Amino acid sequence: MAHIKPRKMATGTAQVAPLRLPGWGAALRRQLVIIALLLGFALLLRDRIAALDWGAIGAAFAQVSGLQWSFAALASAGSFAALANYDALLHRALGTAQPAARARRAGWVAIAMSQTVGFGLISGALVRWRMLPGLSLREASRLTAAVAASFLAAWTLLCALVLIALPLPLAGHGVWAVRALAGGVLLAGGALCALALWQPGIKLARWHLRLPTLPVMGRIMWLCLLDTAFAALALWALLPTGSGIGALALYPAFLIALGVGFVSGAPGGGVGPFEVTLLALLPHSKTAPLMAAILAWRLVYYAAPAMLAMGALAFAERAPPDPARPFLLPPAPALTPRLAKLVAQSDQPELGLLSQGEHMVLLTPDTQGGWMIGRTSQALVGLLNPFGTAEISHLLPLLKAQARDQGRIACAYKLGARAAAVARRSGWHVAPVAMECWLDLAAFTLEPPSRSGLRRKLRKASKAGVICALEENPNLHKLSQIAAHWAQARGGERGFSMGRYSADYIAEQAVIIARRNDTIVGFASFHTGHTAWALDLMRPAPDAPDGTMQALISAGIDAARADGAGQLSLAALPPRAADIDGPARKIWDRAEKGAGAAGLRQFKMGFAPRLSPRYIAAPSRGASMLGAAAIARAIHAPPALCPPSQTQICALNEGQIHPPTSAPFKSGSHSS
Repeated sequence: MAHIKPRKMATGTAQVAPLRLPGWGAALRRQLVIIALLLGFALLLRDRIAALDWGAIGAAFAQVSGLQWSFAALASAGSFAALANYDALLHRALGTAQPAARARRAGWVAIAMSQTVGFGLISGALVRWRMLPGLSLREASRLTAAVAASFLAAWTLLCALVLIALPLPLAGHGVWAVRALAGGVLLAGGALCALALWQPGIKLARWHLRLPTLPVMGRIMWLCLLDTAFAALALWALLPTGSGIGALALYPAFLIALGVGFVSGAPGGGVGPFEVTLLALLPHSKTAPLMAAILAWRLVYYAAPAMLAMGALAFAERAPPDPARPFLLPPAPALTPRLAKLVAQSDQPELGLLSQGEHMVLLTPDTQGGWMIGRTSQALVGLLNPFGTAEISHLLPLLKAQARDQGRIACAYKLGARAAAVARRSGWHVAPVAMECWLDLAAFTLEPPSRSGLRRKLRKASKAGVICALEENPNLHKLSQIAAHWAQARGGERGFSMGRYSADYIAEQAVIIARRNDTIVGFASFHTGHTAWALDLMRPAPDAPDGTMQALISAGIDAARADGAGQLSLAALPPRAADIDGPARKIWDRAEKGAGAAGLRQFKMGFAPRLSPRYIAAPSRGASMLGAAAIARAIHAPPALCPPSQTQICALNEGQIHPPTSAPFKSGSHSS
C-alpha cells in the first residue's frame, strides 16, 4: 500500500467568535421616530377618532357571546402555535443546540410578553435569555432580532401576495396601482431568493449578512400565513353578526394594520397605530362594533397570553441543557483512528476528501459505518455511497432529519447504481448526474485501437524528456507554485466534491511528479484505497510539454498496480446531453459547451475507461433541482478552506455543528 503520512489532529477547545448585541440605543431611537410618524398619521384622522361613541362601544362589547370568546380563544391559540415555531425554526438555522420543545416554549412566552409591554427587541431578548439554558444574552439578542426580521420580511411578501388576490385601495390609489406595487415587492422577494441561493453571504461595510436558506424562507412564509390568518380569524369572530365585514375583506386590512403596529413597537401590539390603520382601511364599517371587537380581541389575543406568559416566566429555570451526542461528526483535518480504519476498508478511495477538512461524517448509531456529508448554502448532501456497515436505507431518514434541523434540504450526490435503486425504493427522486471513468488495472494495456491517441501523447512526452514517478517526499514549495499558477489561470479551483490543493491535503495522497531535465513540470495526486485508487488533482506547469498529463496518469496506473489495487478511477464526467431525456438535457448540453469541458472529456476518454453511472437523489423533484443548483454553486464557487487548526472553529461559526459533549472516537493520527 502507498504510505500516507500521519498527521496529528488539532486538539483543544474551539472558541466561537463572540456575537454582537444589536444596537439597543439605535432601536430605541427608531421606535420613537416611528411612533412620532404614526401619531402624525393619527392627527390626520383625529375627526373620526373624536367622533367615537364610547357608550356604543361599551354596549357592543357587552354583546360579545361566550361562543365568540371561545372561538376567538381557539384561533388565538392557533396563532401562537405558529408564532412559537418561528423560534424553533430559527434555533435550528442558527445552530443554538436548544431542544425544539424548549425553543417553542420560550418563543411564545417571549412574543406574548414583548408584544404586550412593547420594545420587542429588548423585552424579547431578556425573556429568551431567562428561559433558555446555555444561551447568552448576546445570543438571545441575536435570535430575537432574527425572529423580528424574518417576520417582517415574510409579512412584506405575504402582504404583496394578499393585495394581489384581495386588493385594497391604499392612499387614494386604485386597485391596479396597488397590484402593480405588490408585484414589484414580489419581484424583489424573488431576487432575494435568488441571492440566497447564489450568494448567501453578503458583506456590507463591517456587517456580514447571511441570508437564510430557501427551505427556511419557505417555512417562515408558511408560519407567517398561519399566524396572521388565525389572528385575523380571532378578531373576525368577535365582530357582531351584522357588521358587514367578511373574513376575506378583513384579512388584507388586518394584515397591514398588524404590520404597522409591529413596526411601531408600541405596547399592546401597537395600541393606537393598529386601530388608526384599521379604521382608515375599513372606512365604511361601523366604528363602534369594530372598536368593541378590537377591544375584546386585545383581551383574548394580548392580555390573556401575557398573563400565561408571566406565569411561565416566573417558574422558568435556567438549568443546563440535557447533553446529547450528535450523529454528525464535525469536519476535521485528520481522521480519528476508528473512522480512518472504516474509510481504509471501504472500496471508495474518494473518501480521502475527508482529509480536506471540509466535510462531515454522518455516523450510524453503532458507529460502525457512516456517510461523508457535504454542506452547501441550501442542502445537506450525502456524498458517494455510505461506508462501513452503514445501509443507505437507514441513513436516508437520518440525513433528512439532520437537514431539517439545519433548515436545509436533504440530498445525495454521486450515488452508485445500487444505492440509487434503494433511494428510489425509499421514495426519493433519482436522476443520473455523472459517469465514473474506471480502468481495470489487471487488463489495462496501451495496445487497443481505442487508445491510439493516448499512445501518441505518451510518445510526445517521452521525446520531450518528461519522466514521471511516484515520490513520497515531493517538493511541496514547487508544487504549491504550480498549483497557484494553475488556479490563477483558470479563475480558481473547483471544490465540494473535488479536491483543492493544499500542502497538508496533498501530503495525505500518492503524488506522481513529472520532471523534465530535473525540473518539475506537473503533478497528479491520487486517493488510495486497499482495492482502488482515484485521481484527484491534475496540475501541469505553464511550460509542461504536450502529453505530460497523460504521462502522469500512466505512471499513476503503474504505481496503483504495484500497490495491489485492482481499479483506478479517473474521476467522473457529466453525462452526455444526448443520453439524457427531459428538461435536464438542456442543462447538460450547456455544461458540455463550458470552458474546458470538451477537452476534459477527450482527455479521459483517451484512456478508453469503463463508464459507471452516478446519481443524484432527493426527497422530491423540486428538492432535487434545488440541491443540484446548490451543489453546482458549491463546486464552482467554494468557500475558502480553513487552516487545519481552525477547521472545527470555522464549522462552529458557520453553524454547521454543535460542539459534542463527548467525542465518539479519540483523536489521533492515521495511515492507510
